Amino acid sequence: MKYFWVSPVRIGAKRVRAAMLLTFVFSMIGCAAKRVVLVPAPNATLAAQPNSAQDSSQGVSLLVQANAWNEYPRTLDRELIPIKVTLQNDSGRDLAIRYEDFVLIGANNRRFGDIRPDQIKGYDYEHLEPYWAFSDAYYAEVRLPTEAMLRQAISEGVVANGGEISGFLYFPRPSQIPQAISFSAALVDAHTKQKFGAIVVPLVVKSL
Repeated sequence: MKYFWVSPVRIGAKRVRAAMLLTFVFSMIGCAAKRVVLVPAPNATLAAQPNSAQDSSQGVSLLVQANAWNEYPRTLDRELIPIKVTLQNDSGRDLAIRYEDFVLIGANNRRFGDIRPDQIKGYDYEHLEPYWAFSDAYYAEVRLPTEAMLRQAISEGVVANGGEISGFLYFPRPSQIPQAISFSAALVDAHTKQKFGAIVVPLVVKSL
């Protein structure tokens, strides 16, 4: 999807009308296009929260909330796949939290590792509402990562036995998301660095 941003700087009347017409046309195309998101698969163990699933292994419980991003920018899921995860550690050992231990797995074992929040690059475009309050500007360019993305991201570190951690992971969004894809979390002992289990939550693509 392409976005057109009309500068609020005063330009000639003809150019304004032409730019506004183009913006309107492509805005309508964008609204008509279906939004594709990830949701829990039918065979996942659903949780109480909307679009969420849960599972556990070796005393560690995992809650995955797909399509949960509601911060700025609102259209982040057009550029990335944000997934909120909550880990409750009752394994009897300290649990390591490392970005490398989380992955999305698609068809033919294609793997998508999450991106460290501070290494996310690029731009998104936020729709300005109501548009008439911003002269002829319909979209604002947003540099990624935003402050909200950094604040809401899960932090690397250690979760002690009996502890919990929650936050967002950001995965690259392929041009074609596999119809079925799984979220996988490796469970790693914080002291020995040895993997002692894994939790896999199945997801599917849904068009809104």
